[in-house]
Amino acid sequence: MQLKRAKFFILIFFFLFTLFLSNDFGLIDVEKTSIITALAVDKEEDYYVVTAQIAVPEAIDAYTENKKAQLSGKGKTIGEALKYMADVSGWFPKLAFCNLIILGNNVANENVVKVLDYFAKTLRLQDSALVAVAQDKASDILSFATPLDNLSSFAIQKIILKASGFDKDVASTDIKTFCSYYYSPNSSGYMPLIKVVKAENGDSGGQSGSSSSKSVSSASSQGGQNQKSQDGSKESNILFDARTTALFKNGVKVGELSPDLTFAFNTFHYPMTGSSISVENVLINEQNSNYLLTIFDNKHSFKVNATNNEVVLDFDLSLFCKVADVNAIGTEESISATTPLPKEVIQKANQKLTDDIKSMVYLSVSTGCDFLRIKEKLYRFNYSKYSLYKDNFLTKLKVNTKVNVHGQE
Repeated sequence: MQLKRAKFFILIFFFLFTLFLSNDFGLIDVEKTSIITALAVDKEEDYYVVTAQIAVPEAIDAYTENKKAQLSGKGKTIGEALKYMADVSGWFPKLAFCNLIILGNNVANENVVKVLDYFAKTLRLQDSALVAVAQDKASDILSFATPLDNLSSFAIQKIILKASGFDKDVASTDIKTFCSYYYSPNSSGYMPLIKVVKAENGDSGGQSGSSSSKSVSSASSQGGQNQKSQDGSKESNILFDARTTALFKNGVKVGELSPDLTFAFNTFHYPMTGSSISVENVLINEQNSNYLLTIFDNKHSFKVNATNNEVVLDFDLSLFCKVADVNAIGTEESISATTPLPKEVIQKANQKLTDDIKSMVYLSVSTGCDFLRIKEKLYRFNYSKYSLYKDNFLTKLKVNTKVNVHGQE
């Protein structure tokens, strides 16, 4: 019996090995495959313009840099634009490694699900691909090179998906999550808003951009190389800011969460260990000082309770912090591990977070975007009142906040 089983597995192995050598799996020649790292989608009149940032496959060389190229396609639909891109270039667009979709501002003014539906339903792209919206044209963002990353998509992914220990100041989302929120009863969602920031260190940025531009334009003419080098020197001084959050209702952008409100939103959704809070204008011993607090632990609770007259939102937030820096003279808070937080700092921090939480709720009311998932909580935990408030719950809100910023006792 064991001998028959062994022969069976050997036959399967040789069968699969034969298919591999005969290319019956439909493998695509790497020289004809474009590995897309990011896609930018803009709108021109009735056409979608899809721009792909491509990592060009080359032989391994210890001294080569990451090379990039860009292709654009235009079509009435996203699929048609991608097909046109392949038709005119002769490169098959490989979307399996695409981890970022950037939507242009003109696309965000319409229903963005018209665009994202294709990416959510196709099997060529992973559902975990990040989605963001540009402040202006999405294709412009892909053309920039930062001082440390020649591929702008890599730089943007680093600031959106920050590792533990960095500030959790970006409200990230992916295609699957955004589309599931859109098709939920409240039809509300959010995504990071990518802003372009001018880097201050122009000299080092110019050098980096010059070397990067050489690698990008290696296949072009000498005149084209010089032009690209000049453009690259300017582009390499660019950085990206994703701390502002764009809010969407029925797929259309209706408002923005400022960086402070995005931070307050994140405190109820993510572990905030390593994040920092700025507390400004704290009056201690007749000194007006600014403090920077580092969060070591956060506990949060957000509950929705409904009565016959109103929908009550209970926010409970507890942050364990330590002073990381202060610009006052003669203080020891930042160098001692056991020094408690001054009461003036605690009061100021509590008031700041309380105001931010309330402003976050008021923005939800004014835009009609239920990014806090209030309607969902109302349905799940207060179903007896759901029929009473399902159509007007945003106008019946009462906000209760309890914020406790504390340090070492």
